Amino acid sequence: MSTIKDVANLAGVSAGTVSIILNGKAAERKISSKTQERVLDAVKELNYHPNISARKLRSQYVSNNPTIALYWASDARVNLMARFLKGLLNATIQLKSNFDIIICPYKNDFLYLENGLKQRNIYNAAIIANTSISDMKYLENTVPKIPVVLFNRFSDKYCAVHVDNYKMGVESALLFSKMGHKNAAIMLAKSVYLAMDVRNKGFMETCKKSGIQILPENIIISDNTIKGGVEAAGKFIKLDNPPRALFCNSDNIALGALHVFNKKGIKVPEDVEIIAVGMSSAENTEFSNPPLTVINIPMEEMATSCIKIISDIIDHDVEKPTSVLFDTPMIIRDSCGNKYKATWK
Repeated sequence: MSTIKDVANLAGVSAGTVSIILNGKAAERKISSKTQERVLDAVKELNYHPNISARKLRSQYVSNNPTIALYWASDARVNLMARFLKGLLNATIQLKSNFDIIICPYKNDFLYLENGLKQRNIYNAAIIANTSISDMKYLENTVPKIPVVLFNRFSDKYCAVHVDNYKMGVESALLFSKMGHKNAAIMLAKSVYLAMDVRNKGFMETCKKSGIQILPENIIISDNTIKGGVEAAGKFIKLDNPPRALFCNSDNIALGALHVFNKKGIKVPEDVEIIAVGMSSAENTEFSNPPLTVINIPMEEMATSCIKIISDIIDHDVEKPTSVLFDTPMIIRDSCGNKYKATWK
């Protein structure tokens, strides 16, 4: 693990200068921008992470709170973090205890570079979210130095808080089948998302079993963003015979599609009925035009569960991996027609 002296040597400055820059006091001490840039380049090259425990001890205010790292993939899903952080806040209030939570962005497939999982003196525990297949293989074949809780992933080796992603796809297909649809289209995010891949599989396999046809040209891939949904909808409306059933593996994609449909005069649900996976704020889909039918991921409640498990681990109340499976309720709204609200269970 790199030290502040290593950074200083690479940048050609003193350790004290590095400390001043990293503590945000460079302007106050009149350190040149070139020197600051040199130090920050050295920090990046060496992948240097300050020793949190040592920093606490040196500060005037010493926190006795456990330090929890939240590893969150630095891609489009970072927009979902607000719901998760709300759940963490609720958990600390419920438990009547405080934690120092450090957000650690990481790049998909590169979790193995995160030194915080390899050292005992940086964090007390970690929540790891949004891992790719490669990241999961790394975790299965290594032993982190600190307790780990996986968010929306499952492993026999670690504590996990998750949903049944396959079932989410299944229930979306079954609702379309109940509506009498025989053809469907699907808008998917580009595949670096493990949970999304499982939902896609559940939806498409159940459609096949239920007699719902999904032609290759009706599988539209886009970015997991509202703009991605706009681009996907542009492809959808150019299909020769667009299906009346549309599954969006993200409410971001669905909101972008709705924007295009409204602009082009395509009526929802009369011309096309939409089911989406609800990941962003509930208000985004409840007050869209029309309100979207979603199968909801209870992110706040899952975040609360993550913190409760970590609290139990720190208190030595957990001796083996604990798995908590959350239900994903279907919220029927106008994008599928009101007549299904009373019959769907």
